[in-house]
Amino acid sequence: MATMIPNLNAEQLSKIDSYAEAKVYQSLKENLSSDYIIFFQVSWILKREEQQARDGETDFVICHPKKGFICVEVKGGGIGFDSLSDEWYSIDRKNHKNIIKNPVGQSLRAKYSILNKLYENPSWKRLNVHNVIRGHTVFFPDILNASKIARNDMPSILIGTSSDLDKIGDWTDRVFEYWHNDDSSQSPIGQSGIDIMRMTFAKSFEVKPLVSIQLQEQEQQRIQLTNDQVRILDFLQSQRRAAVRGGAGTGKTVLAVEKAKRLAIEGFKTLLTCYNRQLADHIKNVCMGIENLDVMSFHQLCHKRITKAAKVTDRDLLKEAELTYPGTDLFDIQYPAALSFSLDIISEQYDAIVCDEGQDFRDEYWLPLELLLADYDTSPFYIFFDDNQNIYSRVKSFPSIGEPYSLVSNCRNTNQIHMAAYHFYHGIDVAPPGINGDEIKFIEANGIAQQAKKLHGKILDLIVNQNIQAKDIVILVFDAVMKNEYYNSLKKQILPKPNTWSEEGIQSECTVLMDTVNRFKGLESSVIFLWGMDSVDLDKYQSLLYVGLSRAKSIVYFVGTNRICDSFREKIINS
Repeated sequence: MATMIPNLNAEQLSKIDSYAEAKVYQSLKENLSSDYIIFFQVSWILKREEQQARDGETDFVICHPKKGFICVEVKGGGIGFDSLSDEWYSIDRKNHKNIIKNPVGQSLRAKYSILNKLYENPSWKRLNVHNVIRGHTVFFPDILNASKIARNDMPSILIGTSSDLDKIGDWTDRVFEYWHNDDSSQSPIGQSGIDIMRMTFAKSFEVKPLVSIQLQEQEQQRIQLTNDQVRILDFLQSQRRAAVRGGAGTGKTVLAVEKAKRLAIEGFKTLLTCYNRQLADHIKNVCMGIENLDVMSFHQLCHKRITKAAKVTDRDLLKEAELTYPGTDLFDIQYPAALSFSLDIISEQYDAIVCDEGQDFRDEYWLPLELLLADYDTSPFYIFFDDNQNIYSRVKSFPSIGEPYSLVSNCRNTNQIHMAAYHFYHGIDVAPPGINGDEIKFIEANGIAQQAKKLHGKILDLIVNQNIQAKDIVILVFDAVMKNEYYNSLKKQILPKPNTWSEEGIQSECTVLMDTVNRFKGLESSVIFLWGMDSVDLDKYQSLLYVGLSRAKSIVYFVGTNRICDSFREKIINS
């Protein structure tokens, strides 16, 4: 049985427009040996020397490694030629005549056009086959006698008819023999030649969509989900104070920002604060130009009021806090105390306060924040938090503002990332987002240097081949103690211009950010590389795994040794 390209089954053949072509196809497939490769309905565009593109097509190209190739043009029904008008026509069963293209001319042009197309392929030129055996022929499967239509340019031996369908192998041998014609200068095409023909006229391919397109489609779904979450604010409109809890990706920061904006637009002098400085900087950019709205981290707030108090009174409130609470932590105790002291000096207060990532705030932070409210009892005060992201082990209780309202739908991650991150989550059920994506990917190598090279290679692929912007890629390091070693190993690798590495900075258009999981908490990126876990015990860093995984909106790469990757697979994939 011959190799047919494409290999059609009976049902597919029945749907071919030309019944005549289907009959010839079936006969060639069943009656020729496996040495033959037959291309069906071949088409191409030939670029000629005069730089004019030409279309080419033929019904069949019959190839044999020891013989060469022949082009076959098939016409169904009866056939006729009018020499006066130089027109060919077909005749149907009702004796209707329809003008058709010259089948002999079509086959002849296809023969030379195919050869020219092959010469466009450098591999064919290297094959050095200068005079390959080639021929052209026609096949009329609905007529019986070839002698009646034989011409000088198409002898009867080259015309296939209904009588040749059952013994098409003999007919094919006669055609090849005719075109070989004992010419010693002709060469067989060989298996290499057939392989080149296959690559030229029937190349199989698979082109996956760009990752960037996939991310865009996922973002459209994500935007809709986020808009749905914002509607929750309507339920909070009548509550002047509320705590809102939710797992990673449930839209807490989006809601916090939106609530703060609404309060400011309504005329409330509003403070939007959080613990993480990097998150505060990001939110500040998002809220740029909103009147009545101050955005800063808690410690930025402390520093601002301490500095202002020093200008007004020359008092060093931080020094006073140190004397009042000797031996205590600067940021956890003394800064909050100094903030409280500033209330005696600076009268400026806020009509409303919105606190994001409230789980990171210590108990000592809440009192000075509440005292900053214009009305301690009634001024709007909102706290958004996730107990599972309490990686600093700080919060023990919140101000008395009622039972928390729960967010129960993830609107950030894909389903696959959600399942991985929420393996480390303990709390109210959170529904996956319904955004399908890729499974967690792994980059495995021994040692930081080798891991950096592989990681860099993948980033190059994303930027150069997948059209991902540098700003959408973030590398997060778990081991904050050794972070510089990880950063430096990557900075040795070169990114395609104008892109550069950014070390613990703000994500910008042409930078790939390197940061720690702790610092990046509350933020997100389309593509996250989780790195620097070789020296940590994953069992002791489950909260950090939860935070790190949930930062990724669409794609996560887990980078480490075989051991650490296998350990992670065991926890996530096999759980």
